[in-house]
Amino acid sequence: MRSVKFNIPFLTGNEKDYVNEVFASQEFSGNGAFTKRVQEMLEKILGAERVLLTHSCTGALEMAALLAGFGPGDEVLVPSYTFVTSASSIMRTGATPVFCEVDENTMLLDLNDLERKINQNTKGIVAVDYAGFGNDYARINEICEMHNLVCIEDAAQGLGAKWNGKSLGTHTRFGTISFHQTKNIHSGLGGCLIINNRDDVEKAEMVWERGTNRSAFFKGLVDKYNWQVVGSSFYPSELQAAFLCAQLEQVNENLSRRLKLWNYYERLLKPMEERGILRILREPAGCEHNAHMFAIILSNSQEADRLRLHLNENQIQAVIHYVPLHESPVGKELGYTPESLPITSKTASSLIRLPLHLSMNEDDIEYIVKILQTLYLPLD
Repeated sequence: MRSVKFNIPFLTGNEKDYVNEVFASQEFSGNGAFTKRVQEMLEKILGAERVLLTHSCTGALEMAALLAGFGPGDEVLVPSYTFVTSASSIMRTGATPVFCEVDENTMLLDLNDLERKINQNTKGIVAVDYAGFGNDYARINEICEMHNLVCIEDAAQGLGAKWNGKSLGTHTRFGTISFHQTKNIHSGLGGCLIINNRDDVEKAEMVWERGTNRSAFFKGLVDKYNWQVVGSSFYPSELQAAFLCAQLEQVNENLSRRLKLWNYYERLLKPMEERGILRILREPAGCEHNAHMFAIILSNSQEADRLRLHLNENQIQAVIHYVPLHESPVGKELGYTPESLPITSKTASSLIRLPLHLSMNEDDIEYIVKILQTLYLPLD
């Protein structure tokens, strides 16, 4: 029987050559030639003030939370439908995440619910660009200005996507991107912090350098470096940076090929959507997505489970995505129940992700759609 894996990591073919260059240089530890090269590449791709590579997007989020100045007694608004580190990075500072609903049409932050939850303890927002879809940053920045909040744009899935013509990760004071192997462009593990305010660059470099002014030392700005602020070891090894360099050289081709697959899925599944069998998760107005995922939403969780199991039984690795954080054991400790955010709970349990990667072709998509149709259109 034919099988289709949910994900196969992208490779360009040049990764080994660049990793071998690191071996030839004998400089492995990080913040070397490849790190600098990749940071410059990302600054150009994103149009960002400064980009710092990190060992993970988790690391980038933790850096952003430190730089934002969050601490005990502070509350930070976070969508419940996200990866755990969107919230745990806040908790690492001593602040408390406050979970918000998502818009069931986009799975992005419900900004009406978010505004209702702002109080005197609210100090920030983590805006998650789910599926490479951009939030309404005009409104988010208005909210931040009105209430003196710091927003971290969690664009973990967003490289190559834009909102209102501007790259995801660059709309608020801090942005983050993931290079985990499940992402379009990856380094196995990895991430980056995007600094969009020039005034934050010097401190960000110190936090990134374990809290020291080592970056200033290497720039010749000081004659010795020492401990300046609380930081940690956030940057990756040169091996990861070299791997990522090869990937980024083909970022445009990667995006183009993924969009073709996404659009073919949409074309084949649109008739079923028009019959009310499913709904395709699409980007909001003003957003240019990056085809990070192809997701469909069923009428309820039972129907989503029925379809997912049907696909799995036919060797198609369709999967759910996040279990909402407010439903987790930690969410329970924070005082939430599954009924706290009913829209998030219902929509999250009704969503299925279909395989989408560059080892697939249109024949694979036709097969997936055919198997899907056998559950709903057996007489067609």
